[in-house]
Amino acid sequence: MSEHWPLRQDPESPVIIAHELVEHPEKLAFVVLDDDDDWFISDGAEFEEDMEVNRQLFGAMPLREAVALLPHLVALADVPAGMAADWDAERLAWLLSSVSDSDDVDEDLAHRDARIAAWTHPGSPLEEVQLSTGLTEIGTTADAPARAVRQVVREQDGTWLFVGFEVPEAEDFEVEGLELEHVVQLYPDVVPALLAAPGQVFDRAEPGAPWELVEG
Repeated sequence: MSEHWPLRQDPESPVIIAHELVEHPEKLAFVVLDDDDDWFISDGAEFEEDMEVNRQLFGAMPLREAVALLPHLVALADVPAGMAADWDAERLAWLLSSVSDSDDVDEDLAHRDARIAAWTHPGSPLEEVQLSTGLTEIGTTADAPARAVRQVVREQDGTWLFVGFEVPEAEDFEVEGLELEHVVQLYPDVVPALLAAPGQVFDRAEPGAPWELVEG
């Protein structure tokens, strides 16, 4: 790890990590960045209602030590709070998702209200939108493809579809769902295209190029 700290969180901030990963880091299953931007790193186990069970399964360590143990965490540096990432060990890639509600209903409602109040774009930050699969994957190898949105589609019913450059033209492709706010945080250059009305499509020739209205 270089002297430059790669993550936005304090390197000494505590993370919750499965005890099993300390001896067997290859058993990494997923991580969660909660609404407070704190890390939860698991071998597949979830928190239980029984706190004694949780103490047996999980402990705390400084984020700096967790990154030394699991250096591929660095690839998640730009992933916003409120997201999770499953680890695909075979492909050496992270698979992103938006985190579902917690067990604290009042806290969830307060956080939702705050997100909606701070949202300055069309639609709702909580709206689930569709993305081509490559836009929800983060590779950790040197040859991992760059991720960028090529096309923003506003369907006639008002729903959103974001298509990456990894999708060949005129071919079917798989999609995944994320909350709209998370898409904007991951790909902030899509903001100008969020003005699309139902039935409109914005496209661009290459990453960073201006958006062009090509349909509607």
